[in-house]
Amino acid sequence: MEFNLDYLFYAVFAIVAGSFIYKLTKHGGFRGAMFGATIKNTIGEVSGSGPKLMSLSMRVHESDGPREKAVGLELVAKSLASYQMTPITLSVSEANKLTVLIDRATNGKRGT
Repeated sequence: MEFNLDYLFYAVFAIVAGSFIYKLTKHGGFRGAMFGATIKNTIGEVSGSGPKLMSLSMRVHESDGPREKAVGLELVAKSLASYQMTPITLSVSEANKLTVLIDRATNGKRGT
C-alpha cells in the first residue's frame, strides 16, 4: 500500500474544519468561537475614526467564560472591499486597567 499525501491533506483539513465547527456550536456562533466563550450580553459599541473610506468600531461584550476571560472587545474595521474583526479577551483586572488608562488619556474628563 502506497502513502498518498492527498489523504493527509484531507485529514488535516477535516480536523481543522471539525474543530472550528465544534467551537461554533459550543460557544453559540462565530463571535463566541472567536472569543472562546459564549457571549452573554453586548454592552455597547463605540465608533472611531480611521483612514478615509474606512469605518472603525469597537464593541464590548460580556462573556460567560471563566472570570479570567470575562470581557471581550471586538475591534471591527470595514472598508469598501474588506472586513476585519479582531477579538480581544480581557480578564476583569485587565479591563479595569484599561478603564484607568482610558480615563488618564482623557485627563479624567467625562463627555457625552
